[in-house]
Amino acid sequence: MNVKEILESVEDLSNGRNYWFVRTDYGKHFDEFFNGGYIAIGWGYITLNDFKNLSKSEIKDKIAKREGLNPIDSKEKSKITSIYNKLERFNKLRKGDVIVVPSRKSQRLAFGEIIDDASFESNEESVESYTKRRNVKWLENKSIFELDPYFFRLKINQHSISDIGSFAPYIDKEVGSLFKKGDKTHYVLNIDKQDDINFRDLSNFMDNIERLLEDISTDFNFHDAGSEFFVKMNLQSPGKMEIIKDGKSLAVLAFLLFFTSCNKDPESIKDPKVKKFVIEHRETLNNTGAEIDSLEINIDEIVAPFKKNGK
Repeated sequence: MNVKEILESVEDLSNGRNYWFVRTDYGKHFDEFFNGGYIAIGWGYITLNDFKNLSKSEIKDKIAKREGLNPIDSKEKSKITSIYNKLERFNKLRKGDVIVVPSRKSQRLAFGEIIDDASFESNEESVESYTKRRNVKWLENKSIFELDPYFFRLKINQHSISDIGSFAPYIDKEVGSLFKKGDKTHYVLNIDKQDDINFRDLSNFMDNIERLLEDISTDFNFHDAGSEFFVKMNLQSPGKMEIIKDGKSLAVLAFLLFFTSCNKDPESIKDPKVKKFVIEHRETLNNTGAEIDSLEINIDEIVAPFKKNGK
């Protein structure tokens, strides 16, 4: 890979995508949603044509009649408005939005991405009144105990569909390993080690990372040496390490760790600048690779950003 291809391997999440929590009727539809590659919402008596052809007040009147609610009563009027807002919100989901759905008692959370442009209706009887759908590419399906404890806050959310933009930093690192948001590149490493993490191994690993980032910035003329560099760690064995940095150096570092972890021959690198860097920093890269093994950092996650692009 050349430098241009390496930088293109970074997923750009700076497009203002939204994050939504979609209930599954207490987990009843979780398997159907996940296995079928979709999400759906109830109140099937309100059709997509209703949203195209009826006014907001007419749709609310239809909801009131079917639900047996009195629009004059303030509490029941609020219920009518709540149902309407959920349906409208579902219909306005955008391609690229991230979806999180819970299993029964939220023991598992599935993470996915909307892949179609608009809602559609299904005639399948198995989904009962859940006829309005969006197609979803599922990215992860994890036990809530594997996730950051912050996700336990979702268990108290009882809305059929709700905005969970505040969870974005936690969701992004569950569904991606190398991505850009704003001016910052994020690189997520999954540490699978079950035993206690050796402080010296972790310290040496971080020292090598810092050294490599500085040298990459200098050697590749990125001019981001000394720029902001953060690390977020949730190392409860196993856990995650998220490296966050301005500029382009972190993307090249991710490729070098991929290259090192796969024990590839430097002669296989076609880009002369990348090859020169690997040869000149072979000792540091080898030491970093040994620390990756010691910390039991998940190799599949290191490989993923470049493997998915067929590089």
